[in-house]
Amino acid sequence: MASNISNVKANIPFSKTSYKKFVSLGEKATGDAFKMVVEGYPDLEFLVSATQLPPLAREQVESYGPGGVKFVQQGRFKNAVDVTITFLETLQGHAYKAIRDWVANKKYLTVNLSLASEGGEAVAGTAFTLEDTWIELDGVDLSTEDNTVLKASGTLHANWFDPAAISSS
Repeated sequence: MASNISNVKANIPFSKTSYKKFVSLGEKATGDAFKMVVEGYPDLEFLVSATQLPPLAREQVESYGPGGVKFVQQGRFKNAVDVTITFLETLQGHAYKAIRDWVANKKYLTVNLSLASEGGEAVAGTAFTLEDTWIELDGVDLSTEDNTVLKASGTLHANWFDPAAISSS
């Protein structure tokens, strides 16, 4: 049985144009470039393995007009957010020790997260602050059966995230 692929032809100039457009967007962000610092702890910078930008949302307000016609509009800004995060730990255990203290002593923190370029500068539009934040840490797996890096996962529960304050520098 012969394949039925018709009208196929090479278009190298099209591929080159596509490539140039892709490259012109600039250096791409990589997941290993995220960092976290907590205000009041100047000697502690977390090695972040995975996290996310906070969700941006407003509550939905539903109303019904004549004949049962439904209308949904934007309501209150959702200022409180939950952000999952995974930290890489070092042999000194600084990250886990600090997190244990924050949980045990009900600390509310100001957390600064940013995607940093290789030069160490925050990438425009990705640096943000979570205020009045508390952390919840999941169980941390320890194993001698493999050489997996110790990763502590948890959730940052922030009571204030201002999307307008995302750094543009």
